Amino acid sequence: MKTILHVLLLVTALECFAFDELLFKPLEANPIEARIGMLYQPNVDKLRMDIGNAFDLSELINNNNLKLRTGGDFMTFTRLRSVGKLKFPVETTDYYFGINISSLINLNNKKIYTRMRIAHISSHLIDGYTNNWEFIKTPFVYSREFIDLVIAAYLREDFRVYLGTNVVFSTIPKDFSPIEGQIGFDSQRYLNKLFDLEFGYDFRLRNLNNTYYGQNSFQAGLKLKTYENIGLFFGYYFYSGLSIHGLFYDEIDSYHGLGFQIKYK
Repeated sequence: MKTILHVLLLVTALECFAFDELLFKPLEANPIEARIGMLYQPNVDKLRMDIGNAFDLSELINNNNLKLRTGGDFMTFTRLRSVGKLKFPVETTDYYFGINISSLINLNNKKIYTRMRIAHISSHLIDGYTNNWEFIKTPFVYSREFIDLVIAAYLREDFRVYLGTNVVFSTIPKDFSPIEGQIGFDSQRYLNKLFDLEFGYDFRLRNLNNTYYGQNSFQAGLKLKTYENIGLFFGYYFYSGLSIHGLFYDEIDSYHGLGFQIKYK
């Protein structure tokens, strides 16, 4: 809990120096994005809690043809289980931090958005994943350093499509494919003064031990607008594929979920 508190304090401090809006908005359904929120998975009786933020901290170029910014990402992805009476022991937490470079390119009167993230992610079992004071599975070192690149375009003002790739240049364990592919879309549609409809789908092709796995993520719901671009999102989430949690990287997760997020960018 102390580590999570430290992440929160760091995120809060950096927010004071950041731009009000990100040049490249987070991908709606991509599971590895900066979020603040919680998701309940009734079919497996678990919770996922995300705490994080992404920042644009410096603008290097700003003209009619190109905008270029740099910033950072700090996140945690936590899995908890329910044991009743509002008790949710923490099983595992993944820690993500890195830098990002985002751009807006005007190409023949069409806007192309890009984001490159250079990041580290590590994963750790927590005391909630124990039985009689022993871990249910043996902890091990999980660490990845990678480059994540996404190129996106808006087919209309409220509908975005994107392609991406993830290139791993250092990893423990060693049985990951160094390259993964990604494709998806998302949309933020105005309904009225109070609500926006937001949804998205993300597909990633992953390779583990020379076997390919599809990772499907879908999210849809309503955002209750509170102040400017800030709001509360309530929605449905679906995930199927290799676990996003590093110490369960070789296990398949498949779940539906209901939850909320604080939308702040």
